[in-house]
Amino acid sequence: MKKSLTAIAAALFIAALAIPVFSGCSARVGYILKTDGEGNSYYSVSLDGSKLAMGGEVVIPATYGEQNLPVKEIEASAFSNTSVTKVTIPASIEKIGDAAFAYNKALREVVFEEGIKIDAVSWGLFGNCPNLKSVAVPDSVTTIDGLAFYGCGGLENIDLPAGLKYINTGAFNGCTSLKSVELPGGLVSIGGMAFYGCTSLKSVILPDSMHSVTSPKLDGNGNEVKDENGNTETVTTPALGAISFFNCTSLELAVLGSGITAIEAGTFGNCIALRDIYLPSSLLEVGGMFASGDTLYGHAFFNVKNLTVHYAGTEEEWGAVKIDDSYYTYGDAASDNKGLIEAAKIFGDSYKRQ
Repeated sequence: MKKSLTAIAAALFIAALAIPVFSGCSARVGYILKTDGEGNSYYSVSLDGSKLAMGGEVVIPATYGEQNLPVKEIEASAFSNTSVTKVTIPASIEKIGDAAFAYNKALREVVFEEGIKIDAVSWGLFGNCPNLKSVAVPDSVTTIDGLAFYGCGGLENIDLPAGLKYINTGAFNGCTSLKSVELPGGLVSIGGMAFYGCTSLKSVILPDSMHSVTSPKLDGNGNEVKDENGNTETVTTPALGAISFFNCTSLELAVLGSGITAIEAGTFGNCIALRDIYLPSSLLEVGGMFASGDTLYGHAFFNVKNLTVHYAGTEEEWGAVKIDDSYYTYGDAASDNKGLIEAAKIFGDSYKRQ
């Protein structure tokens, strides 16, 4: 059977990364007594009974029990597959488990109380919450983990904190109502498929702070992997992951920061409305087709036409950028970087940041 590049990429995402549907039992909020590393007792929020019976607004208390012990955690998948419409999370919460509110079709509002100290929006936290309209991410958050807002088709506004460093794989995949996103100045990287299929997104301005990061390679136990000579192996995370803005069909303007050196495969693939892109003189290469198992990734500018490139460097410097000029066909699909190669060029032109 013939497959389009879009379908191929989507199939990979669903198969490899989709949030699992958690089963559980809960009709009321429950509390688990725990002890931290220093011997201090606290409570973690869970649910008791049948999840089908849990609905309406939930206000998680800052303390619980006769001794008024602090409530510091929300368990993984605790409120997934319920009918909760609004949740208020107190400043006492320090950790929220993976997919804690995933697959909640009724959820419309999330309130993080001022002063909360969580450092991440955890993996799949609000995945497949289609009626969630707006979220103000707490100031303490430095990481938005993979699939955090995956499939939130109704999400229109996301307020990101100034200290945010990482947006991980598929974080906003399928947020089809998201028209704009203001990325903070200290952002380091955006993971693969992070904004895949955000079909209402009209512009994206990537800060100069974004850059690739090389770190030790770790095994499944968190230990550094050594090569045959005893040297620590490394892995490099690109500033902008593959397919990160693939199929953003309303995207008209893209601005890449001065720390970005590579545009990976599929990054702006099928961005059919893209008309202007500002590229830094730091750019060294633009990726083409590659395969991962049975999955094919299209070129960085697959199916992009009528593009104008605003390049910060000289024409000579542009000539030194390594652009994959291959042409690839697979069934009834074809992929290349022709849209970038043949685009109108304006040299020495940088985006005027406000």
